[in-house]
Amino acid sequence: MTGRVFHTSDWHLGRQIGRHRRDAEFDAVLAEIVDIAADFAPDLIVHSGDLFDGPRPSLDDIRRAAHALRRLGDIAPVVVVAGNHDTRYVLGHLEYFLNDMGHRPDDQVRVRFATDARPGGLLLTEFPASGGELTLRVGTLPYLHPNRFTYDFADPAAATATYAERIRAVQADVHRRLAAGRGPRDLLIFAAHLFVEGATPSYSERPVSIGSDYAVAAEDLPGVDYGALGHIHQPQRVGRAGFPARYAGSPLQLDFGETRDTKSVVLAELAPGKEPRITLEPLTGGRRLVHLTGSLEEIAQRADRVGDAWVKAVVNVEGPTVFLPEALAKLLPRATIVDIEERRPGAAVQVLDRATSVADLPGVDELMREYLPGRGTAGVALDHVMATFADLQAEPDPAEPVPCCEETLLTAAIAGEAFDGVDRAGLLIGDETAGAEERR
Repeated sequence: MTGRVFHTSDWHLGRQIGRHRRDAEFDAVLAEIVDIAADFAPDLIVHSGDLFDGPRPSLDDIRRAAHALRRLGDIAPVVVVAGNHDTRYVLGHLEYFLNDMGHRPDDQVRVRFATDARPGGLLLTEFPASGGELTLRVGTLPYLHPNRFTYDFADPAAATATYAERIRAVQADVHRRLAAGRGPRDLLIFAAHLFVEGATPSYSERPVSIGSDYAVAAEDLPGVDYGALGHIHQPQRVGRAGFPARYAGSPLQLDFGETRDTKSVVLAELAPGKEPRITLEPLTGGRRLVHLTGSLEEIAQRADRVGDAWVKAVVNVEGPTVFLPEALAKLLPRATIVDIEERRPGAAVQVLDRATSVADLPGVDELMREYLPGRGTAGVALDHVMATFADLQAEPDPAEPVPCCEETLLTAAIAGEAFDGVDRAGLLIGDETAGAEERR
């Protein structure tokens, strides 16, 4: 007896490569995901977050998501966890449409969305498996931004806690509710969108969301039979979790930091008291991202291995090359060249340190004397211009009023400096004597 879980994540529908949309790739890889799911015949399908790439997806991307989720829902019940790129309002509307605009009874709902992490809004649900002999109990945790704790959780005791401490408490609450009344034939699934400490990011994730302040300790994850995690785009197992937990990763290579990633979905077969069987099924529906570096001759030697791909090229050249884009396009006829960078010997700009810049940078006078001869001013005329320029520099700035004599005296007195041969004590004595004479 086994419970079969199909795990996918981080579709990021709407993601582009520069100005290029990737609709055909998304359509191909989503069709591939549906076909793999149909062959696997799971009891449950989990999408662990970031259905869309942005909070305001286009109508085409919403239609694309609805079509794929409806097809997956025809295969098995689907649970979608909100990621940091998703909004609960968009996912709420999508759920409404998928469930026949609210007319479908709860026991016939095939796609459910977890968008609320508050105790009263947590999605905790269960599904039969292995012909009803097992039960898959699912506890979900959508992405929780630190700011949401302020609005969604009113516990004053947590006001000064770190993000890791707060998320640990939420995870513990999910697990407590999930495990309550657990029977011997119940299998627990934890589906969450978060960054686990030690996971290897692809850096196509938002940098702020994978910082150390957002990291969750692996040992703090609730002990379950399988952890279906989302947020990190490189497929990987989570070590030190104490139970099988995996990031399914994104179905496409999302940027040039993922050129070495093999994309996949996770097929998990779970049984009470036994080690799970985890299989990664590769995805091939997307175009590869290829980073080419070298001279045109060196790139030409590798061109036949590039094929249909997105290409970012760094080309070593001796000087400016007018027809470089055309030359690359001829070498790579099936590829889409996203970016070309020319790298020339000696073209790099030297970064000066403070000492060098102060010592070596010419003054304004020197720059003027070097510049004017090239504009036809030389000889006596140049000397006259430079003398006039020196006079202008010496004139006081009208925007800066000249201090009066009293201000000058006061400034000198405060600084303890001599002024016209009289020290501060003398100034003060002279002032006092003058005052005494006037009073007489």
